[in-house]
Amino acid sequence: MMPMFLSDPVLAVFCLLCAAFFAAGLVRVMINLAVLDHPGHRSAHENPTPKGGGVGVMAAFFLFFPLVQDITGHSVLRADVILTALATALLACVSWLDDLYQWPASIKFVAQCVAATMVVAGGTALPWPTPLIGAILSVLWLVFLTNAVNFMDGLNGLISGCLMIGNLLVAAMGLYFGVPDLIWPALLLAGCLCGFLPFNFPKARIFLGDVGSQGCGLLAGTAALYMTQHSTQPSGWLLGPALLFPLIFDVLFTLCRRKLAGYSLIQAHRGHLYQVLHRSGMNPVLITLCEWSFVCWGGLVAFLAAPFPPLEGAILAFVLLMLPQLGWLAFATVRTRRHPVGPW
Repeated sequence: MMPMFLSDPVLAVFCLLCAAFFAAGLVRVMINLAVLDHPGHRSAHENPTPKGGGVGVMAAFFLFFPLVQDITGHSVLRADVILTALATALLACVSWLDDLYQWPASIKFVAQCVAATMVVAGGTALPWPTPLIGAILSVLWLVFLTNAVNFMDGLNGLISGCLMIGNLLVAAMGLYFGVPDLIWPALLLAGCLCGFLPFNFPKARIFLGDVGSQGCGLLAGTAALYMTQHSTQPSGWLLGPALLFPLIFDVLFTLCRRKLAGYSLIQAHRGHLYQVLHRSGMNPVLITLCEWSFVCWGGLVAFLAAPFPPLEGAILAFVLLMLPQLGWLAFATVRTRRHPVGPW
């Protein structure tokens, strides 16, 4: 028999630790490489700061993923795994080149659509209402969520922390929701983000960049689709959207508000709630910690709603998820009246 100190779970945990340190090492390299993000009119930072920390996160994830899967007895030679990996690698590469050369938004959008289509072609897609409509909705979901994560990556530690906490919650509740296959990949991505986070929070020495935010966004959207397909709980499909709800709410509210105000939806801006609160003088660390707490609340809501029938579970979850977001919106409204920030 294999000694306990060489058992599969111990080896897998050791790989997670190695991935975190490897990601941290690559992040240090990217800091020294100094591909700078110069402050613009929508930036929260005032000084040029290196970007591309997501290179460390993505590289560590791809390097250790096959090893962790093999150690834990999960095959990587499956269509859904292979195409998801290729799609994420494609999007990460295009995003990194965009970080370097500032390509037109149309190129990034095409890359997002291609990557989303590859994921769905691998079989990770909504099974309803029909296979074709489910596939179309899945592509739209993946493109939207990839952009939502990218839009929300504008404050130290906000996105990397939210995604790290979300992945830890997926791993913690994987057995309860009937998706044990996601436990180790979620832990691995959380470990890679943990290697990056100390360089970005509370003070940013480097940013995640599009390479990290878009790559992680695609993986998060894919995991949510996988849970919808495979969860054994009646309302288990809620776990992904509930964990991501703070990001989804902020993006959808901002888009709707800007549309009603007659602003361009594709123009860069600082109108997201977290940006408005930061502009009002609120401590950025406190803003980030509040967003992290919303993700934890989403995990609790999904846990409570999971045993309910789909319709009842969705109604219960929506009401509970909206409560802190409406409070967050009311707080932003009151604060900006006391500390004017100009047009949202």
